[in-house]
Amino acid sequence: MSTNKYLIIIQANQQDMGKAMHGLLYGQELHEAGMEVEIYFDGAGTQWPNEFTKPDHLLNPLYKQVMKTGIIKGGCGACAGAFDVVEEVRQAGVQLVGSEGNGGHLSFSQFMKDGYMPIIL
Repeated sequence: MSTNKYLIIIQANQQDMGKAMHGLLYGQELHEAGMEVEIYFDGAGTQWPNEFTKPDHLLNPLYKQVMKTGIIKGGCGACAGAFDVVEEVRQAGVQLVGSEGNGGHLSFSQFMKDGYMPIIL
């Protein structure tokens, strides 16, 4: 199956900054190559938007660049609640998303039905 649609899900916890960084880098690269890409923060990854918005964070410049592209589409509402970062995610400019059918989590199956190739970091 050939696709030009990619779903990047950042689940990396706070000790896995490299995975979170590469999620942003891969998304930016795919976008610049003309491919359709959407990035979502999920699980422990919902803690990253708040960290990335801190001016002194190493990845703040990259995060701001990727945000400008519009490819960061959201964060899991259920997971943000579980990690107690709902307001922080919103303040970082990331929309909370989720499906009522699965407890407020991202609808992974819908992305697959829509033809996205998943990349989970």
